Amino acid sequence: MHEQNEQVIEKKPRLKFIDLARSIAIIMMLEGHFTGAALSTEFRDTSYLLYAIWHNIHGLTSPLFFTVTGLVFVYLLSSNNAIPYLENIRVKKGFKRVLQLLFWGYIIQLNLWSILKSIYYNSAFHLEWFYAFHVLQSIGGGIFLLLVIYGLYKLIGKGKLYWYYFSAGLTVFILYAYLKNYINIESDLVANQLKPNPDYFPKNAPSFIQNMFYGPYSDFSIVRYAGYTIFGGMLGSIIRMHEKQVLKLWFGLLFIFGGIFLSLFTQETLRLVDLLLEQTGILQDSVLELSSTSLIRFGQVVALLGITMLIDKYTTIKSNLFLKIGQNTFPIYVVHVIVLYGGIFGIGLTPMVFNKDLDPILSLGISLAFIFLFALFVKHIEPLERIYFNVLQRLKLKK
Repeated sequence: MHEQNEQVIEKKPRLKFIDLARSIAIIMMLEGHFTGAALSTEFRDTSYLLYAIWHNIHGLTSPLFFTVTGLVFVYLLSSNNAIPYLENIRVKKGFKRVLQLLFWGYIIQLNLWSILKSIYYNSAFHLEWFYAFHVLQSIGGGIFLLLVIYGLYKLIGKGKLYWYYFSAGLTVFILYAYLKNYINIESDLVANQLKPNPDYFPKNAPSFIQNMFYGPYSDFSIVRYAGYTIFGGMLGSIIRMHEKQVLKLWFGLLFIFGGIFLSLFTQETLRLVDLLLEQTGILQDSVLELSSTSLIRFGQVVALLGITMLIDKYTTIKSNLFLKIGQNTFPIYVVHVIVLYGGIFGIGLTPMVFNKDLDPILSLGISLAFIFLFALFVKHIEPLERIYFNVLQRLKLKK
């Protein structure tokens, strides 16, 4: 019994690279959004080398953010697979997190200023934008799918968890290829004036449902981004299984070279698969290549994770504040939407202070300044969290 207890309390390696990756993702998001909101349109030309590099790196932000979210969630979820599904505290927290993300995802899209103006001028309310499907809702949907897949794994009770996530993630990317093909066809028909408006998907569904897939406000379609979250869950389950090897050289190199392989050969491989499926008559029109960009981005994320593993292995990360930023991505995201885009209140820095009208140096300076301010925000976040939770508690008591 004593030996069993020792095994239970055995210390597991601290995987700082996970927080490091989360910090990189949220800082990239802050820099990209603030620079993107300030940079003048005259400098937005890929013929400029620096802009082309910035634009390419910025495109990695969302795949990195969603993948790391899935990785962290499943890494914690699968800490003890012997626990029954409904008794797993991570499952309960997970469903609560899904509701929290959906709630805040819609709340920060409120525009109280616009609503007040409509009331004052007795004009019609236009709330179509409130039903947009954005980052937080898409992350919440991805976590919900992670929980469902984990439930299937527990129900079936066979095989390795990462195979479940791999199969589901691959299925989502295939579905996205066909959805992307549908979107391209609809866009072409509208552009060529063959129809006034595209047929959103699912047809005849309420707009808030369509926005989850393909609607007028599908900025972060769940079909487009859930694949990253699920594949991140696959990585999280692999890392959980091999957590004692994660900080070994070969493990980090495996991620780096695996990610590079995906980045270099995905598009050509999918093109050959499309050709093979069409020539053999299995499919008349195969469009799997349309998902190649997403899988290439995932490969880049995997390679970056491998680099952070080696950084964790060979360096001592002394900045607890830097890692703390990665542990507080949710409040950072919500506050930055309120400050920059006027979430909830309808009054933000853009377009009131700047609106794609500044030169690159000023735009970069603004981004760095706000990254510094958000670092201060995270440094002193504990008393702010206490106020937040006290308010919630009082609201519950009043109810």
